[in-house]
Amino acid sequence: MYKRIVVPLDGSELAETALGQAIELSKSTGAPLYLVRVVDISSMARYAGATPMAGADFGLLGTMVDEEREDSTTYITDMVKKLEGQGLSVSGEVLQGAIATAIVDAAGPDDVIVIASHGRTGVSRWFLGSVAEEVVRKATCPVLLVRKGIADATEADTAAS
Repeated sequence: MYKRIVVPLDGSELAETALGQAIELSKSTGAPLYLVRVVDISSMARYAGATPMAGADFGLLGTMVDEEREDSTTYITDMVKKLEGQGLSVSGEVLQGAIATAIVDAAGPDDVIVIASHGRTGVSRWFLGSVAEEVVRKATCPVLLVRKGIADATEADTAAS
C-alpha cells in the first residue's frame, strides 16, 4: 500500500502526537516509518537578525546551525532507537531547508506523510502560519493530518484499554 510512512518531527509534544497514528498505520500496512526533522537555516537567520543589511555576525549563525543539526541528529537517533525497541521498522534523517518544502521533497509518490497540526482555523492560522497546511497543499502523496484534539482522544482511548 505505502512504501514508507514519513513522520515530520520537530521535538515538540504536538509533533509527536502524529506518532500514534503513524505506528498504527505501519503495523497495519507493514510500511516502515521514516522520521524527519528539518533544520531551517533561513528561519534561524531571521530569528538571529542575520541579514547582510543588519551587519550580523554570520559566524554566530553558523554556530547556531551546527548546534541545531547536532540536537536534531540526537533527537532523531533517540526516536529511531525508541521505536526500534518496540519492534518497528524505522529510519530517520535530519534535513535542511524550508520546513514544508523539505518534508514534501522527502516523501515519494508511494509514501504517506503523517503530520500533526494544532487544527487552528481562521485568522489565527494566517498569523501563525501552518507547516501542516503547506504540506497538505504541496504534497504529491497522501497526507494524514492528525489534529491535536483527535490525537489526545486516541491516546486516552488506548490508555483506557
